[in-house]
Amino acid sequence: MSKSKGGGTGRGTGKKGWNRWQAAERKASSKPKPYVSKGLQKKAEEAKAARLNDPS
Repeated sequence: MSKSKGGGTGRGTGKKGWNRWQAAERKASSKPKPYVSKGLQKKAEEAKAARLNDPS
């Protein structure tokens, strides 16, 4: 009887599992965030103030 566990990554599947993992990682990292970081908030406020103060 074989001691091998069922399929999955690293068990003769080539790069299939790794590619799936990479795709999921990219999808998660490119998903829009539910919040805005403080640095970006500050930049947005400064840009808004500059637009309001601009006479043109």
